[in-house]
Amino acid sequence: MLRYLKPVTIINQRSFKNFGHKRQPIPVITTLWHGFLTFSFIGLGIEWKRIRTFLFGADEESVFVNDQNSVTENS
Repeated sequence: MLRYLKPVTIINQRSFKNFGHKRQPIPVITTLWHGFLTFSFIGLGIEWKRIRTFLFGADEESVFVNDQNSVTENS
């Protein structure tokens, strides 16, 4: 019985170093370019005025223009 098991274990113990499919290294410039394109397209779809108003509050100029009771040069 041991005669038949011994060759099988030898075959299972064989291994080849660095054999098979490996990830190809991606250049840094490609990664940066893809990141720039991604954030550019996302940035085009964002309403930046709404975010600026949410984070910093309304501008003083826009408050005076929208307020009907204020005295401005346009009145």
